[in-house]
Amino acid sequence: MRSITKAAFASFAISAATLGTVTVASAGDPVVATAAANSAQAGSFKKSSFNINGDWTLAQENGQTIFRLSENFKTKNGPDLKLFLSPNSVGDLTGKTVTQDGVKLAVLKSSKGAQDYIIPDTIDVSQFKSIVIHCEAFSKLWGGADL
Repeated sequence: MRSITKAAFASFAISAATLGTVTVASAGDPVVATAAANSAQAGSFKKSSFNINGDWTLAQENGQTIFRLSENFKTKNGPDLKLFLSPNSVGDLTGKTVTQDGVKLAVLKSSKGAQDYIIPDTIDVSQFKSIVIHCEAFSKLWGGADL
């Protein structure tokens, strides 16, 4: 049996596929577990207009709430893609309703790969049901994930 050091333990991540399952991430993986790992949320994206593949995690780290896209994240590139928190589930949204009562978090940094987004302290994530990728210029819902 292999022993685990504190540094190796810090690289554990909650599996997006099955709640309660823990997988060991590689040493270079940007996902870092915290003492509040039980409060972390994780999941996979749902397609709306375009394929969005990959996993996400919402966790508390160093006093900040971070929305993290995993290395396996990939979507079609598009103009003006932004992340929004919505009080509605993804299935109840359209391109025209995303911005109604939604909160714009950030411009999507890249259409693929790992990336982090710090959610401001002024936003109570528990008040939202989904996080979505939305083309704001053309009111086109790319897709998203229910929280």
